[in-house]
Amino acid sequence: MKTQLLSSLLCVSLLLSNTLLADENLEDDLGGFGSEELLEGFSDDLETQEEETVVVQSKKSNLSVSGDVAFKSSLAYHKHEVDGVEYSGINQAQVAFSLQLDYKISDDWKVRISGDTYYDGVYDLYKSNIYNREVLDTYQTSLLLDDAYIQGRITKNIDLKIGHQVVVWGKSDSIRVTDVINPLDNRVPGLTDIEDLRLSVGMLKLDYYVGAWNFSAMVIPESKIMLESAPRGEFFPVDAVFPLGAPNPFIELVTPDSSIDNPQYAFAVNGVFSGWDLSFYGADVLDQKWHINPATLKREVSRVKMLGSALNIAKGSWLLKSEVAYLDGVKYNSTTDDKSRLDLLIGFDYMGIKDTVLSMEIANRHIFDYEKQMSELIGRPDYVDEDELQTALRVTRSFENDSINATALLSMFGQTWEYGGFARVWVEVELMDALSSNFGVVDYIDGDKPFTKAIADNDRLFADITYSF
Repeated sequence: MKTQLLSSLLCVSLLLSNTLLADENLEDDLGGFGSEELLEGFSDDLETQEEETVVVQSKKSNLSVSGDVAFKSSLAYHKHEVDGVEYSGINQAQVAFSLQLDYKISDDWKVRISGDTYYDGVYDLYKSNIYNREVLDTYQTSLLLDDAYIQGRITKNIDLKIGHQVVVWGKSDSIRVTDVINPLDNRVPGLTDIEDLRLSVGMLKLDYYVGAWNFSAMVIPESKIMLESAPRGEFFPVDAVFPLGAPNPFIELVTPDSSIDNPQYAFAVNGVFSGWDLSFYGADVLDQKWHINPATLKREVSRVKMLGSALNIAKGSWLLKSEVAYLDGVKYNSTTDDKSRLDLLIGFDYMGIKDTVLSMEIANRHIFDYEKQMSELIGRPDYVDEDELQTALRVTRSFENDSINATALLSMFGQTWEYGGFARVWVEVELMDALSSNFGVVDYIDGDKPFTKAIADNDRLFADITYSF
């Protein structure tokens, strides 16, 4: 950034110098003409040009509009039936539309509003399938408000951002540890990266900048939870996940009330230095998972308290990263008391190969005061061990001046990957200006836990084409 700024200043300086020299030369050339009448013929033209310039500048709009239209499809190549519905073959024919409006109020203040919607025609194509209401509500249509905020500078060192927004914590690209602010869209797990799954949340965010440090404080009155796979649908076959059977319809998921009187809170301190950066986090927010409340027999999302930190170190072709989070008040299905958990992540990105990035991340989640029944299949199972290990491996390769990008991602659970996971390989292609395509395959890998076993046959090919404007 400093190099770009110095280059820009140098260019401006050279331009001004050339302009001044040109003016001096022009004045010397005209010095022999003592009569102003010789310039009178040019005066009207100059005034007209100035007026035209003013008109052009006044037409510049403070409003900008952008978005995209996409068609997305997928094909499942294994037979797998859930709740009487066969999901093999073409199982997505989605038309999606997103729109973003930006309005510049002043040099210091702006407004952004964005949202997206889609309609999936596959459910009309297969009218003979008897989809349950939750599946249709979850997958046939969708309308989401993404960003809706006003952002600006209060003073030289203080910024304000209020409204629906996304706040990203941590350094990981594939595993969430300290990233606890925004819930995720988990309707189709494994098909999309985390960066495209975060759901915006209504909040007030203040940022204070001093030197290399940024201090952030957030008040979050909106209680938004994750979008989950539809119960008794392709990605949440509850009868397979809960071996003793599950009620139909499945247990109600209660959305917590949003409240100005009892909001969530979050604080962050970020320092950016030469070759490394450091962050500290604290939050009192909703958990990222639900539990079954034994008193109400409903699925609920509780509040947890989190203290954490993240560190990045750049050294040559390596980027070393780590995250740690201590969570208190975590609720599970099979225990009556809350638990504390320590999540730790280490990883690296290696960029020493031309046009290639290699990445590895390993996270462990340790549950304090662990109880044996938390891993058993009876009662209200949690299927969790005292230490839960997750590994993510990623390779990205660019071709043709970044117009083609190929990525392979492997995400696995367990010390020896015994609990399964998924592998995804995809290619993003820039076909021409404003037109791009994305296609690939995702393989859901069988494991020793009921959930990974239940979706092991959901493997699919996917493709989309997008026009951006």
